[in-house]
Amino acid sequence: MDIDFITFIGPNSADYAEYLKYTCENFASGKHNIHWKAVESVGVDRMPKGYQYLFKAPDTKHNSLNHGTAMNMALKYIESKYVVFIDADMAIVHKNWDDIIVNELNKNDCFGVSYAHSKKYRDFPTVYLFAFRSYILDKSALDFRPSVKRGVDSPMRKKLNKQEAKIFGMKSGSILKCDTGWRLPLVKIDGITSKSMPMVMMTSKKAQLPFENDKHKKLCMQKPGHMYEWHYNGRVFTTHKQASRVHPLKETWGDAWKRRIDLYIKENRI
Repeated sequence: MDIDFITFIGPNSADYAEYLKYTCENFASGKHNIHWKAVESVGVDRMPKGYQYLFKAPDTKHNSLNHGTAMNMALKYIESKYVVFIDADMAIVHKNWDDIIVNELNKNDCFGVSYAHSKKYRDFPTVYLFAFRSYILDKSALDFRPSVKRGVDSPMRKKLNKQEAKIFGMKSGSILKCDTGWRLPLVKIDGITSKSMPMVMMTSKKAQLPFENDKHKKLCMQKPGHMYEWHYNGRVFTTHKQASRVHPLKETWGDAWKRRIDLYIKENRI
């Protein structure tokens, strides 16, 4: 099968995107044709090697809106039946990940990673890794843009009524943070089905990415919310480095994350 694998490049993203491709290639099944594609967003120092350049997204003067706008525009460049939208600061470390995505998308319209934050929706794929079959664009509208106010960095918040809460997997009266991709669960109204992998925090006993030693662990734990994992059938599928815009991959915090993944790959390469 053909898979459009599309990522979005902003500040510090090129090194992360190249590392993402490296991890993917380590664990790919070899059964599918993966088309590596990249969108130039705002603040790019260079584009990553190994990706087809798609287009340059406009500057909306808001970081989250820049990302959501770029994702919306990328929908026009889809050429394959299977599509993966993924943040550049991710790494995929599950054997045959590409075959898993294809198989899951043969059962559901969307597949990806979930949130575990109190103010974000539950049980539906998020923008970190959002995979889907392209035909759903004929059935429903995907809108990745956040709700923001001019001059305000933080996205708007929405109090959910009973009907909305059911769609977003939250309790009635909950406050939803309208960040990038918050509208995605609305496609359920059009009958779109999904499966999402559970988020595991670095501080959880379920976390599997190893540390080199106690010193390395102590360093990483200084930022306990910066290294998420998502598991598929009990094993790490993918991981994310929070705040990569200000943490280059080759500097302290990006490197600390990368060293955990390198160690995991060394222990799990088959």
